[in-house]
Amino acid sequence: MTVQIFDYASGNIVNSKVDIDFPERFDAENPALVLSPPFVDIHTHVRLNDQEDYDSLNRAALVGGFGACVIQPNTKPPIENLEVLENHIRFSKGKEVKFLHTLSLFGDIEDLDGLENFKGNIAGWSTDGIRYTSEDLVRAFSRKKNALVFDHSQIHEIPGDFYIGTSLSNALRTYSNEAIAICRTVLTGLEFGFNKFHIQHVSTVQSLEMIEFLRRKAQITCEVTPHHVFFLPEDIRNTNQKINPPISKDRDALVKAVRDGVITCFATDHAPHPEKGDSFEQAPYGSSNIEVAFSVYLTVFQDVELVLRNLTVNPLRVLDKTYEMLDLHFPDDAVLIDTGAEYVVESRKLVSKGKNCAFEGQRLKGRILGVRRNGRWVYWNGEFLN
Repeated sequence: MTVQIFDYASGNIVNSKVDIDFPERFDAENPALVLSPPFVDIHTHVRLNDQEDYDSLNRAALVGGFGACVIQPNTKPPIENLEVLENHIRFSKGKEVKFLHTLSLFGDIEDLDGLENFKGNIAGWSTDGIRYTSEDLVRAFSRKKNALVFDHSQIHEIPGDFYIGTSLSNALRTYSNEAIAICRTVLTGLEFGFNKFHIQHVSTVQSLEMIEFLRRKAQITCEVTPHHVFFLPEDIRNTNQKINPPISKDRDALVKAVRDGVITCFATDHAPHPEKGDSFEQAPYGSSNIEVAFSVYLTVFQDVELVLRNLTVNPLRVLDKTYEMLDLHFPDDAVLIDTGAEYVVESRKLVSKGKNCAFEGQRLKGRILGVRRNGRWVYWNGEFLN
């Protein structure tokens, strides 16, 4: 049949014939329906230890339309040595979602190219979720071999859960914190021969300006996350909106940076937690995002092609990979999107074990109707298929 397809080679939606069966009859000429390659999330957290595991994360990712996820190293224990890495790869094998892993920049492993048996499973180094100092960065970069560095840019020596200037409790962190940290990581890495950096969850104008300056010196990509393009500080009502880096006043500037091509990648920063409690000081950071991320981005940008580019081809460019390298082959692996659907987020209904969704109660546009993997529909209209 002829359906609307997101052609990721051109970045455009086109009408095209596809020789696939669907679980039920529907109006293929409905302009709200788009068939796309699966999404790629380059910033995902898994917990284990009776919290979000690879089984629950696999299902939650499918609900969100994701076919590949890059796991960050701040697990317990962290992914910083060969034994822990082997366990994560073993736990994540055989799922419908392809899981790649980052290793702690501060761990025992020093050369990713030396991991011959795991090359297809490794995305790079990462500082995400790990407290570090300038001394730690120097020590790490002086020992590690050059590879892509995912950087959660933060001056950990400065306290605070929120930026100074908000009326929120524990608003002690300086607004300049993130931009200074970006500069520190990139310049330190350059001094030791590193030249490719991916800056995670950019949240301020100063960070954008710093990235544009540093792009004269190194290969730098960056991402934005759903909560940072949706909320302003005055929107924060509960601890599920306690995020690291904090939600900032620069939401509109971040949206403009996406439209202008300064930010070219969407991530989820899916950070599942059980109940977080009411204390802003004691609650952990993060929001359970992976099931609603596409809808948030479509609600904010109202541009299906822009959203799909930033969830498919652009993340792959960051990773220097193709869909084929991730064992994803369109249209045998595909996502059917209903861009016209609307729904209200109900955290208790999330598949993820993390019910801490910052978007609880928000009305969002667009939802994933179906997910196809290896030529078989595995998810359709809210249900997993055998």
